[in-house]
Amino acid sequence: MFRKWKFIFLLTISVLTLVACGKTLDESATSGVEAAREAFHSNDKKRTEEIDGIKLYLPAGFKMNDKSDAQNIVFTKKEETFILFVNPNEKNDSKLFYDLLLADKSKEIVEQATFTDEGIFGFAAVIKSGNDDVELMTSVGGSKMTTMTKKGNIEENLARMMEIVRSINQE
Repeated sequence: MFRKWKFIFLLTISVLTLVACGKTLDESATSGVEAAREAFHSNDKKRTEEIDGIKLYLPAGFKMNDKSDAQNIVFTKKEETFILFVNPNEKNDSKLFYDLLLADKSKEIVEQATFTDEGIFGFAAVIKSGNDDVELMTSVGGSKMTTMTKKGNIEENLARMMEIVRSINQE
């Protein structure tokens, strides 16, 4: 009997320790936005895909949906869906998507940051969407990418999303 209680006690302590070691939503959001900032400023990805005159970088693990067009491109990575919207009428310094995000008072922004580089404007945002889900948004000029994800995927997804939107070349 003593062994059983000892095992249960040690198991409980182990679980509590693992849970306490995980990042909070705020910490995950901050590190995710920082990863997006680095991706924005590095801008070193070669364009690997083209759809209707729009060239972009497609990270490993991402697949482009066959029904995508030049303005709405849908990607999947494992079980996650990413939507890229490209507005060819907006310039690289456009703040349209950022202004729309700030104007939507129904969105609970956990973390957001803006970036500029030689006349190019971009931003990344983490928006609370439910108990365990968050909406991620990255944008550069007239291109915006969004997805719904879990807290543990914020940093990786924001970095890859920024690499994609930063790489877009419209002809």
